[in-house]
Amino acid sequence: MRHLVAGKSLNVDTQHRLALRRNLARSLFLHDRIVTTPTKAKAVRGFVERLITRARKAVVARDAKDKGAWLHQVRTIARDIPDKVALRRLLTEIAPRCNRPGGYTRVVRDWKNQVGDNAPRAIFELVDKPVAAPEAPAEGSAEAKKATKAAKAAAAKA
Repeated sequence: MRHLVAGKSLNVDTQHRLALRRNLARSLFLHDRIVTTPTKAKAVRGFVERLITRARKAVVARDAKDKGAWLHQVRTIARDIPDKVALRRLLTEIAPRCNRPGGYTRVVRDWKNQVGDNAPRAIFELVDKPVAAPEAPAEGSAEAKKATKAAKAAAAKA
């Protein structure tokens, strides 16, 4: 019996499990959404949530001009996410838009199984998505032609 043993072993040794956690977290921070198995996503979810919470504390310390607390939080996160690009994106983009008390990630079961081993797939994503600016229609599209035609008609009436 596994009394008082936290976390899933995922049937791999400790070094493999830690590398898996770090790699999945890094990919999630870089891409906002990854496809993996539900078991791996659920095993990594707590790790990712703690990293985002630490990043939020680092942002608060940075805004309060507390360099010591900021540096401590950043170094603690960097211990688990050694990739500088992912770390910078976590601190500048992801943490500021996560303004909720936990629950930063979502695991959604995918309807297809994996191609190689027929294992179940899940989409592991961040709940707070970046706000994208509305894009102007492309020049060759039908919407752009309608917009230019309407602008010409309005100009002809005036």
